[in-house]
Amino acid sequence: MKQQIALFAILAAGALSSAPTPAAACACCGTWQVTNVAAEDVLNMRAGPSASYAKVGEIPSGTACVIKTGGCVANWCRVSYADMTGWVNVKYLRYKK
Repeated sequence: MKQQIALFAILAAGALSSAPTPAAACACCGTWQVTNVAAEDVLNMRAGPSASYAKVGEIPSGTACVIKTGGCVANWCRVSYADMTGWVNVKYLRYKK
């Protein structure tokens, strides 16, 4: 029994240390990807559908795990990424098949 518990602890520790990043975890999903943003830059998430709203988060360039969570208003769509929800301009999103 002690050997089984020890083995479980070793396997669990390995699983935790090799957990995928949010972008890698969604690599298989039919989601949206950040595009038209320089590699070292981020896409700002806003509290509402325009650049005049407060910034509520950032999505790294190239991230492929952005999920549309609602409708769009003009060129702005409500999205979710990691534990954040906000609005981004649709010109910075590309559907990832």
